[in-house]
Amino acid sequence: MINTNLPVILYLNIGSEDFQTNSGKGSEYTSNSVFGRVIYSYADRYLFQANIRHDGSSRFAKGYRWGTFPSFSAGWVMSEEKFMKSLNWDWLSFLKLRGSWGILGNERIGDDYFPYIALMSFGNSLFYMADGSVVSDKTARPAILAVEDITWETTTSTDFGLDANFFNNRLQFHFDYYWKQTKDMLLKIEIPYFMGYNNPNTNAGKMSTHGYDIELAWNDRIGDLQYGVNVNFSDFLSKIDYMNDGEQISNGKIKRAGVLFNEYYGYVCDGIYQTQEEVNNSARTSTTVTVGDLKYRDISGPDGVPDGIISPEYDRVPLGNSLPRFQYGGTFNASYKGIDFSIAFQGIGKQNSYLSTAMVQPLRDNYGSVPSIIEGKYWSPFNTAEENLSARYPRLSNVSKSNNYATSSFWMFNGSYFRLKNLTLGYTLPETWTQKAGIDRVRFYISGSDLFCLSNFPDGWDPEMGASSYPITTSLVMGLQVNF
Repeated sequence: MINTNLPVILYLNIGSEDFQTNSGKGSEYTSNSVFGRVIYSYADRYLFQANIRHDGSSRFAKGYRWGTFPSFSAGWVMSEEKFMKSLNWDWLSFLKLRGSWGILGNERIGDDYFPYIALMSFGNSLFYMADGSVVSDKTARPAILAVEDITWETTTSTDFGLDANFFNNRLQFHFDYYWKQTKDMLLKIEIPYFMGYNNPNTNAGKMSTHGYDIELAWNDRIGDLQYGVNVNFSDFLSKIDYMNDGEQISNGKIKRAGVLFNEYYGYVCDGIYQTQEEVNNSARTSTTVTVGDLKYRDISGPDGVPDGIISPEYDRVPLGNSLPRFQYGGTFNASYKGIDFSIAFQGIGKQNSYLSTAMVQPLRDNYGSVPSIIEGKYWSPFNTAEENLSARYPRLSNVSKSNNYATSSFWMFNGSYFRLKNLTLGYTLPETWTQKAGIDRVRFYISGSDLFCLSNFPDGWDPEMGASSYPITTSLVMGLQVNF
């Protein structure tokens, strides 16, 4: 029995939900959930919360359909303890330690709605008859190899945090350190072509992530001037711990045990061939490679030593993390006698970025033009030897495009950036003016968004824009706000 004279708060929530998605014929699936929550608080000093979910998805076979996912969190407000208050630390306004642990389940596997069933794929095929005629007929085949024991992908997360306020809450500090382990990752695995199936989804590996988040804020008033500053900084690394089919390579990135998640994967480039003698004395990807093409390093061969041939099996290596590092952002706002000003920025301190073929490849698919960013900067037989030595890009050739535009270190660059997200300046008319007209508030303002970005990206390309995405545009807005 709980003594009701004590400052205790206890909540208990229990519920359930049904979810159904139908995005087209043959793509209907159902999810069912039962969940509960307990919240406990004692004197706003000791905090505890426990959650549990029991989720089921029709995407998995009956024996693997349900998963149970608990989570717990606790907090200790140290600044409310008597021994802390007895210290009389006027500079410390609030101090809280907290931690959490939990498991989440994921069943998102793209358009493969029933991976445990060998669904039939229908189409038309041509049959060549003995008399020389050709007959078209309907065909059916199981398109994807069924995996009966596929089940939930789970992520176990642990977090420790600290919240502290200083100087009458004017200075606020928040810190979190977390690590996650993802098991039974839902990925497509490679199977031999002769099996006649598309690559199936299955529980293919494990991944671990470590990271931290920091936030610092200062808010104060000096006479009629009120201002505030907020900055945040975060970083994380995700590493593949295990893959049950060795490795997966897709779009120039690799998932392999011991390397970072989706790390760039390709050849190490040693520059551009300048002479035919250099070509003749080098390992090449094919006999069509010649002067003006990219030169790759012979890393290894079947016997573990360089074999004089550049091959994708033995000479491609991990080239670096593809995910951003050291992400940051911040805001500043101030107001003084009706004038208000605010600014917001964000960026990435470290990032391996890649010049895609859409950005630099000329004469794509035997048509098109030469991108302006490579104009006058490519190797050419019409240049002098000195000009070719300083050439930034390989020769204009569709013949060697498989060599020159293969994933390699040549096209990687520092993709860190700083962006001014927003800048706003406003003026609010004095209330003594507006109230005479029966108006509560009148504010004039001018606001600019995405005004500029400092980066190493070529002109016309943006660090937050994909090769085929609509570009981020700068906008300038002038406005009037009237409240009655």
